[in-house]
Amino acid sequence: MSLHSSVLWSLAILLACSAAEVAPAAQTAPIGVAKIDITPDCPVRLYGYDEYTFESQDVAGRLKAAALAIGGDEGDGSAVILTVDNGAVPAEMRAEVLRRVQARATLKPERFMLCSAHIHSGPNLQEMDSTSGVQHEHLVQYRKELLDRMERVVLQALASRRPGRLAWTQGSVGFAGNRRTLENGKWVRFGKYDKGPVDRSLPLLRVTDADGKLLAVLINYACHNTTLRGNNKQIHGDWAGCAQEFIEAGHPGAIAMIAIGCGADSDPYPNGSVELCRQHGHAVADEVQRLLAGPLKPVEPKVTARATVLTLPYGASPDIDRLKALAKDSYIAGDVLNRLGPERKRPAAEKYPLAAWTFGDDLAMVFLGDEVVVDYALRMKREFDAGRLWINAYTNDVSFYIESKRLLKEGGYEVNNSLSTAVTYGWPERLRPAMEDRIVETLRTLLPKGFLSPAK
Repeated sequence: MSLHSSVLWSLAILLACSAAEVAPAAQTAPIGVAKIDITPDCPVRLYGYDEYTFESQDVAGRLKAAALAIGGDEGDGSAVILTVDNGAVPAEMRAEVLRRVQARATLKPERFMLCSAHIHSGPNLQEMDSTSGVQHEHLVQYRKELLDRMERVVLQALASRRPGRLAWTQGSVGFAGNRRTLENGKWVRFGKYDKGPVDRSLPLLRVTDADGKLLAVLINYACHNTTLRGNNKQIHGDWAGCAQEFIEAGHPGAIAMIAIGCGADSDPYPNGSVELCRQHGHAVADEVQRLLAGPLKPVEPKVTARATVLTLPYGASPDIDRLKALAKDSYIAGDVLNRLGPERKRPAAEKYPLAAWTFGDDLAMVFLGDEVVVDYALRMKREFDAGRLWINAYTNDVSFYIESKRLLKEGGYEVNNSLSTAVTYGWPERLRPAMEDRIVETLRTLLPKGFLSPAK
């Protein structure tokens, strides 16, 4: 190498090093996290299986709620994600928590997302009104306690805000499997179906203080918390509860939060015991450990939130005989039948909430209500920028399944208990346009065009 070339090479290295030294670090913003125990203090009727006609006998695993607050009080105010180890926190409870917090802090509705872990081994608040006697009294008591604790943890997260940074990455965990067994293209029963679609991605949001100390991790996995089955009699957080425990044990002082993706037609395999909950929890915690050790992409901590509500009016007078027949296999059809009453008065329109948060140009986080099947995630990852997309389901309300075009062809449990089934009195295929198109097209209006995939 000539002297001239050597000087130029040295100068290039010097300039590169200088640029690296002055390169801006990831942006900081006020960020706060908090966690609280929400385990019932008394026996409660359990959620999720028809076999659950009894109250819990003991506690095999503690239940938690955690809050992440991003941003200060200026402008649009903070954005808060609240994750709750519960089967389904009813929409009216989320509204009550928001009302209480708003009495003491600035928090806009579109900037408050409550994500249920949808565990099938916790209190059944969704069907509380159908219980009676001591079972009802215990659920009423727990509802009050849970409201108080959710309010408290959100306010604690807001109060603990200090300069922090966000970064994210994606990994994968393998225990989720499609649960819809098909024969001749039609649903026949629950059971692992290896030919069925599944989303095993594990997005992770890392939260640190300004000095890089780990404060929290928020992760998402598209799988039911149904490792424990209908013969279970214990309070437990399932794989999500175990994963939180193991992550926090590996990172003392940090808080683990888990939201659920589009896993309405996915179950954990194998299943059936607390030990298997721990096995799946370890799988998640191990992947989190691996991801935290690798490179993560900085995320701008400024949140732009957009939200809307799809209104779905009920159809014309139903075929009562068909509705009665469908009610044998559909709790949604049975509920509609009861609400019609002898006068056959049409129920009010159903409302479906959607929201999208964007973190600058770095990340788009989608929030979907109810139990959403995997096709939505797979479609959105094709039509949106999958490298900057995070999809949460079970947000703000969990009342129906949200079926896809694929499921409409296959039929079965999720279709029979879908939002489409409710508003069409048992004829979900008659909803036009289909729920899948309604939701995806609405999300297109909520997300900036830069997050849409180029036309292929």
